[in-house]
Amino acid sequence: MIKKIILTLIMMTGLLFAAELSVDEIVKKIDKTEQVESSFSIGKQIITTSSGKKRTLEMESYSKDRNDKQLMIYTAPVRVKGDKILMLNDGDDIWFYTPKTDRIRHLASHARKKKVQGSDFSYDDLSAGNLADENNCKLLGKEKINGQNCYKLELIPKPDGTHYSKMILWADTEHFVTIQIDYYEDDELSKRLVMSEIEMIDDRWVAKKMVMANLLEGGETIMQIETIEFGKILEDSMFTTNYLKKH
Repeated sequence: MIKKIILTLIMMTGLLFAAELSVDEIVKKIDKTEQVESSFSIGKQIITTSSGKKRTLEMESYSKDRNDKQLMIYTAPVRVKGDKILMLNDGDDIWFYTPKTDRIRHLASHARKKKVQGSDFSYDDLSAGNLADENNCKLLGKEKINGQNCYKLELIPKPDGTHYSKMILWADTEHFVTIQIDYYEDDELSKRLVMSEIEMIDDRWVAKKMVMANLLEGGETIMQIETIEFGKILEDSMFTTNYLKKH
């Protein structure tokens, strides 16, 4: 009888370990959750400076080909209305257009770490690339964040990845939605991104609120999605430099 119990426990332990996902499987599931064939959203950026001053920017965002192509169009206030940001090749190529000068500027690779419209989001942060391809990933274990059971991952960017020295990412163990990311520059914690208001929309889990806190300079930026639509048919011509001036 004791032998049978021991054998059963061994079999159950083996099944438990077999059910555990590898770090590669976890990262691929996160990418699958967060990369979509196409999307259209309307939202706001609420920027709070270290001195407490606030300003709100409104925008439309488009993405295609699993976030390989992205376009942001600012619609308000007047100061930024008509400004556009085009990101291609998972953010490797970025163009900025403003009607003030009617010029299209291609951003150099070192400019990817600069703030977008004075917010706490950099161009790197907005270019939603592929975690599996752009980072060396390590599973640090499981941890509860904001009341949710999460996988805790260490991401070390590859040479063609982001400018950060490393990132620590928490994704919930059930839906593989990112809950929090800590960003390190020169091994110093510089920014923290927290996701909330997670909802099922068009059969996809979406974080409608993203708060980026600048832990070195102070201040924060809230990205609030008001409406979002997946599977929208978007022409390739939208994601070209010619489109930036014409529309």
